[in-house]
Amino acid sequence: WHSDARMAPFDTSKMVTFWIPLQNVPSLEDGGTGLIFVDSSHSDFALPYWNGVDGKEYDRLEGRYDNGSGDDNGGVSDHMPLAIGDITAHSGWTLHCAESATSLEKGQDRYALAITYVDGRAEVREDVLTWNSGNISSSEKGDKEDVWSFKSWVQEVEPRSQFR
Repeated sequence: WHSDARMAPFDTSKMVTFWIPLQNVPSLEDGGTGLIFVDSSHSDFALPYWNGVDGKEYDRLEGRYDNGSGDDNGGVSDHMPLAIGDITAHSGWTLHCAESATSLEKGQDRYALAITYVDGRAEVREDVLTWNSGNISSSEKGDKEDVWSFKSWVQEVEPRSQFR
């Protein structure tokens, strides 16, 4: 599980990602590999605050977010099947993942486009400036997986200033 906002250089809750499959995605039961979402996780400040970002509580998300509706999804949902050009949209703090691609031939890739919009008043965090220099310590916040996507321009922005 991950959240996109944890990988971005911004201090904001105003971030939305659109995930667009570039090939048909069958239902989960038929081996579909679209995104799976933890319902309402974007508003659960307590999860990372009390449990850290890699705590054991992440192993039981289905129980944590069960909405009591009796629908057996445990607060985890998907929107498959999806056709080429369909989209899913989620908050930057929504926990999500994708299952293994059982519907694809061995060695075949899954293709999708993710477009993220961020509030123009979002501020760039100070700690991301050291990510680009290679001085990454384990005590820093965030996830460095997507540094490549912003390292070419983030150094040009004053920390704690709006990036537009």
